[in-house]
Amino acid sequence: MKNIKEILNHLPVPYNDKIKIQRCLRSLISVLPNTHKKYILYTYLKGETLHIVTKHQGINTELYQKLSDIKSALYFIRKNFNKCHTIKISSLNIFTTYVKKQKTPKKVEFTLHKELKGDFKNLAKNKKVYEAFEEIREIIKNKNR
Repeated sequence: MKNIKEILNHLPVPYNDKIKIQRCLRSLISVLPNTHKKYILYTYLKGETLHIVTKHQGINTELYQKLSDIKSALYFIRKNFNKCHTIKISSLNIFTTYVKKQKTPKKVEFTLHKELKGDFKNLAKNKKVYEAFEEIREIIKNKNR
């Protein structure tokens, strides 16, 4: 049975090159500081332009100012890991995609903290009101059983 490296080596050259470029871009992003990494969704290369898609708008201006850091990270990968020799980055395009967060509905439960006893004086003089209070007292006593 063949392993994945043998299968990838038999793929046509354009597909193999794209896979290598994606691996290089992943390693390029992994070299960046954690403050930048956690906001990057994905990257791709088109010509000599590196496109970075982020989660948050605030990180875009920081990454625009860090083009020299990204190029130095690419140089670091080329020198130490002997990868990414085919990638040349001349410009940087950064944009944000809106990812809507799923809100989970909150379950509201009504609970009483004190147990009610139904101990109150019924001072009502009207017969209908007196009977209504007595019905409430019976409901409270039945719920506590």
